[in-house]
Amino acid sequence: MESVSKEEITSQLDRILASSQLLASNVLTAFLSFIVRETLEGKGNDLKEYTIAVCALKKDADFNPQIDSIVRIHAGRLRRALKEYYYENGRHDPITISIPKGSYIPTFTYRDVDMIVEDSDNPLGEILTFVDNNNDRGPFIKHDRPRTKQKVSIAVVPFRKIGHGLSLKYFVDGIGEYLSTELTSFADFNVIPYNADRLKGATVSDFRKTGAPLGAEYLVTGSIQSFEKLTRLYVQLNDVDSGHNIWAQTYECKNLEEKYGQFQVEVVERIMGSITGMNGAVSRHELKKDFKASLLEKETDEPLISWYWEYSEKFDIPTINNAKEFYLKVLKADPHNALAAAYLSEILSGESLLIPALAQASGELGLHYARVAITIDPFCQQGYLSLAISNLILERINDCIYALEKGSEVNPHSLDYRSAMGAMLIYTGEFERGVKILDKVITLNSHFPWWHVLSYSYYSYHREFYHDALFWAERVTADNFYVYLIKAAAYSQLEQYDDAAKMLNCVKAKYNFVDISKHGLRKMYKSEVLVDEILHGLNKLPSLLPSL
Repeated sequence: MESVSKEEITSQLDRILASSQLLASNVLTAFLSFIVRETLEGKGNDLKEYTIAVCALKKDADFNPQIDSIVRIHAGRLRRALKEYYYENGRHDPITISIPKGSYIPTFTYRDVDMIVEDSDNPLGEILTFVDNNNDRGPFIKHDRPRTKQKVSIAVVPFRKIGHGLSLKYFVDGIGEYLSTELTSFADFNVIPYNADRLKGATVSDFRKTGAPLGAEYLVTGSIQSFEKLTRLYVQLNDVDSGHNIWAQTYECKNLEEKYGQFQVEVVERIMGSITGMNGAVSRHELKKDFKASLLEKETDEPLISWYWEYSEKFDIPTINNAKEFYLKVLKADPHNALAAAYLSEILSGESLLIPALAQASGELGLHYARVAITIDPFCQQGYLSLAISNLILERINDCIYALEKGSEVNPHSLDYRSAMGAMLIYTGEFERGVKILDKVITLNSHFPWWHVLSYSYYSYHREFYHDALFWAERVTADNFYVYLIKAAAYSQLEQYDDAAKMLNCVKAKYNFVDISKHGLRKMYKSEVLVDEILHGLNKLPSLLPSL
């Protein structure tokens, strides 16, 4: 392939530096400019962590890359920014500048014009047509435009250092930047730049007095203290509006000098696991604020996640109907809202599981909205999850797993997604791979939707740990026939036939449309292995032997 000229590369660099993805970040601008220009001057092989830190990021000459991972952190940010740029502003650019993983030497290639997506390929018109055709839905047109809140603003305030030592200096300099960088991976956060002058030395009370000029709604604050060989890190999440501390945790490390990098990664992972996602401290607090405001009849922006959260908790037809109505309203008002399309897709898939008569239609429509979500925003991780769920509903197992893997690349730090991915893999029959993910996730945050928890029950049943299967099924808060069926099969395997019969009687009383023949179970469970194993358990129940 013809090599790209120096002039073309320089022009492409200028386009990228002027884009919204890099213009607001002096650090990323300096990083990219330095490595590109050094490479063009034939010094690419000299691009090491220390060189970049001192020459591009203006770190001190005593910078030690062995205990400070800031260059690797910003390299990850830069790779994501370049990926976003070529999906958005630079989608028609003729040249790609990229930074291969494991290297800091940029590559320059001509782009294949066939890979550049044209606007005509965007199926957004289909979503508009569908939404507009529902104007005769009665309650649908009686509501005002929904007031939704999709993002919250969060800032990581530089942690206070109590004590002396090089390790403490590097740690407090690095952990805040590391945490704020990783938080940008979450689409529901507006992250205030860590190096903003107004953050230095700021406290919650300072923000309340000045009206939070940077727009911060939440502050992550903290301090680090050393006691001989023990280092203790205190971290808090604060609501600026009320001044209240809504989450706090203490982390300890012995011999910080030896475990600096490992401790930093573990702490950031645990903080993000606790405060981000649908079940994280921020979302729970936002939902609580919205509930209190509604009780006081104050006008408020309803969090976009609100009905999705309700659906995930209850998983019943009334909630599904309300959630569908809400997200259709959101999309009518804002057709480019990828997250609303993704939520609607998953809710339609849930409807197909609860109402057999709608299985095919709701499944196909769910697939449509998942594709729309990803078309609107290729970085919508929820879109990939809804795409995976839709493909599983439609028994496209390979497409389901592929969508899960692509979504994981968008933000590997999201515990919500990782938990969902682990559960989905179990439901597809990838039992060991799925439980390996779940085992890691549950140590960081144990609050997850019922169907994530239930997957542990199905995994345990598959492994013939029938008491464990019942244990996990009992922890499920939702009330539906999937829970009763796994309990019935597990009780039957344990020869507790009376209890098994009670579970099946609950199914018959509440869900008389459920068919527990092999044909019926095949429609509910997309894994042949699960169908055979559940059927094997139910077949042991004497009263069912003639019918099965």
